[in-house]
Amino acid sequence: MLRKDTFNERQWEASYDGGYKNRYIGCLLDNFCDLMWPLMLDKEIQECIVPVPIVVAEGNGVSTLHTIYRKGFALSCTEVGVSGWQTEGTKFSYFSDNNKRIAYFDETATAVRWGLRSPYSDTDRAYDVRTDGSVDRNRVYYAHFAPRPAFNLKSSIVVSDSPDSDGCYTIESVPGKSGGLYVKNNGVWVQAA
Repeated sequence: MLRKDTFNERQWEASYDGGYKNRYIGCLLDNFCDLMWPLMLDKEIQECIVPVPIVVAEGNGVSTLHTIYRKGFALSCTEVGVSGWQTEGTKFSYFSDNNKRIAYFDETATAVRWGLRSPYSDTDRAYDVRTDGSVDRNRVYYAHFAPRPAFNLKSSIVVSDSPDSDGCYTIESVPGKSGGLYVKNNGVWVQAA
């Protein structure tokens, strides 16, 4: 799954050593998607997120690929359907054109640039999706990398069969810790009778 909207634009990585490195593993974008963002979700949803393997380019001018496990992660150039410096993962069929890549800031009508996990061959740049849905590369210390986390859920969660008017699938119910089924009612998780 992919979060429909983004969070505020931020740096991909800040420089702590003056080097402005573009290594995704442990960068600000990685830490937000994998560590901070899941904590913003309902406890029941947090417990249903499954860490998955993702392919990540080394960055810093090194072409080595790594497989790492993440709960939440930024998508790669390959996954959004464009060529990057490296091939990281496989294309998601959802991204059929630029319009499908356009994302908005937190349920507003404001399109924003959002960050991809793909480093560029220069050691101080990484890829992002522009407000028109095209993909570009920017210096990692510019605030052009709004997080839009992707994630996987346990198969026990019930997701809508068809997209809503925004083209999004929604979580309809999630199993609770006590074995009961929880359903979202007016924005609040309640145990079904």
